[in-house]
Amino acid sequence: MATRPRVLLDVDGPIADFMTPALDAIHRVTGRRFKAEEHTSGWDLFAGLGLSSDEIDAVLLSMQTPGLCLGIPTVDGAREGVEELRSFADVWAVTSPFGGEHWMHERDAWLVKHMGFKKKDVLHVRAESKHGVFGDILVEDKIDTLQSWRMAWPDSHPVLFELSYNSNHGWDGLSVSGWGALVLKARALLT
Repeated sequence: MATRPRVLLDVDGPIADFMTPALDAIHRVTGRRFKAEEHTSGWDLFAGLGLSSDEIDAVLLSMQTPGLCLGIPTVDGAREGVEELRSFADVWAVTSPFGGEHWMHERDAWLVKHMGFKKKDVLHVRAESKHGVFGDILVEDKIDTLQSWRMAWPDSHPVLFELSYNSNHGWDGLSVSGWGALVLKARALLT
């Protein structure tokens, strides 16, 4: 029996707009309002915006509340893109738990409701351990994760999902600038 190719999708960035609730939390805690496009200096949003370690701790703590994960907006085109990927590949969500007792349960519920995942296709794996998960393609917004995954699976395809904070930060592999480009790239690589 032939197996279908496997596409691994990071959630925050490519599928879920984590930036919106994070920027709202920064505003609540610090009184400062930032726009997503102002975050251009690397994957770490909080450090990239110049928050102190005390401010970061306070923001992270404020985000560990029931309902936060359930309320994260979807990225434009993600639902349709995930469905298109499913037409020729098995699609797994590989997501790093954020924190708080509600996050993982809510993340599962969010992925089922908004992206049509089954819970068995959702893996909660810390970013520094994603290299332990095999797939034919990993779509990710964190360059360090892509680099370690590429070393672990040299015959597979790590793909950077470009966002304002990662498109000019040293990735020399495949990259896409949105869901249409991602589906086209994945189809070309896997079919």
